[in-house]
Amino acid sequence: MFELMNTNQYPAHYQTLETLRVERLLKEWSAATTSPLSVLDYGMGRGKYLKLFRALNLQVSGVDINQQYIAEARSQGFEAWHESELEGIDRTFDVIYLSHLIEHLDPTQLMSLLDRLITLLSSNGRLIMISPTLGERFFYDFSHIRPYYPQSIRHAFGQSSSPLSFGATARIELKDIHFFKDPFRTRKWRSFYVSSSPLNYFTSALNKAFDLVWRLTSGHIGVTSSWLGVYSKC
Repeated sequence: MFELMNTNQYPAHYQTLETLRVERLLKEWSAATTSPLSVLDYGMGRGKYLKLFRALNLQVSGVDINQQYIAEARSQGFEAWHESELEGIDRTFDVIYLSHLIEHLDPTQLMSLLDRLITLLSSNGRLIMISPTLGERFFYDFSHIRPYYPQSIRHAFGQSSSPLSFGATARIELKDIHFFKDPFRTRKWRSFYVSSSPLNYFTSALNKAFDLVWRLTSGHIGVTSSWLGVYSKC
């Protein structure tokens, strides 16, 4: 059954669905333990998820390369480190969170990062990776390097049927996966960009209709735009 989303609370965007799914997963995992989960948000940015995780009563820490973001997080009472301090962290985490980060790395950088993060996972820990799929939306972000898929990660860790792998040690395994859709958009129409176009009003109305369909179906009708993978240590 589809649920109608609160149109005032949630924007019509696939990352809204990601956030709702992450919140649901962490609530489920928290309910199964007697102590607060420890979460490391790698690439925390302005702290959107730090605040969400704290609202869920989790033990939250963050990592970023932007000193201003780190200072802001610390001023709000969060434990935050610069990426260069990662090796100095002397404890493990129940959850490590990577949201829309891996697509900014080339394969060598990604495998190096995953090797480092896996060592920070507790024995029963979970690694959450969220990343966009390939499509016209992928290239709207000027800093995207390449898309990665769950099969890409399996291949890199030598877990696929391919005779070649990227050489990483098979230390994480996919346990759960979710795909998310964005509303359809007329981004390849001139009238989407040129307000003086005779079709501009029609284009705007059509995109609002696409948004409504997306909401009425709880994001089930649209264009697949991202995936979320839950990994654990092998």
